[in-house]
Amino acid sequence: MAGGDRQRGGTTRWLRRRAGAVVLTCVGTGLAVVHVLAPDLRIDGVTVMLLVVAVVPWLGELFRSIEVPGIGRIEFRDIERRIEAVQRTANAALVGDGPDDGAVDDTAAMGAVRELAAEYVNVRLRQRSGPARNHRMDQVFTRMVRATQRVRDFDAGAWLGSDDAGMRLAAYARLYAVPEPELLDTLVDAVTGEPLPFSQYWGLQAVGRCVDDMAAEQVPLGVLRRLEEFRSGLFRANDRKEIVDRVLAGFGGR
Repeated sequence: MAGGDRQRGGTTRWLRRRAGAVVLTCVGTGLAVVHVLAPDLRIDGVTVMLLVVAVVPWLGELFRSIEVPGIGRIEFRDIERRIEAVQRTANAALVGDGPDDGAVDDTAAMGAVRELAAEYVNVRLRQRSGPARNHRMDQVFTRMVRATQRVRDFDAGAWLGSDDAGMRLAAYARLYAVPEPELLDTLVDAVTGEPLPFSQYWGLQAVGRCVDDMAAEQVPLGVLRRLEEFRSGLFRANDRKEIVDRVLAGFGGR
């Protein structure tokens, strides 16, 4: 049985490598044809970036890394991970602000937030860990960003200490959408003690948004020290570590 699984896994990897080669061949051939038919055509930076985003996942199936003269070794999995991180934050940011009208029923709005919190917990418990589950949870979080803004008196500080993982995520979503610098200390305490990596990722994003709303000298030294300590315990090339590095980079040697 195990031998059959290994054989199927090997066949899958071979097919993916073949597919990657076909994609690269098609892209290269297409670009060559365009160059012949329209030699004066100018390709802007946006087009190049879109091509890179499209091709990188396929390159990862063919090579683990590539050596670029003058730059060094490029790890394709690292590039993929960075692109995924950008896409995740971009999706949440594109949700937009809360409703413009003032006629919002707080009870109904809070009910919608609770439903999303329960949906998040349900997805976590019922779906196998992996990219598909993370994608579903990202979708829930994106809706939370919008839903929490519909609650006029959403008490993010209280929900940060909740035993309900879904409502803690809702608090992170609210502070990601509407930063409250006065809650930064409480937020950092909650995030550094957060047991769920997914929630911790978005909690750290909320920390970054709060810090961005403050002058560097307004951020308590204790907060920086706790973030530095937290960072030292994270694995190398961890997406959460990169967020903390980005936050700390703004403070130099303070």
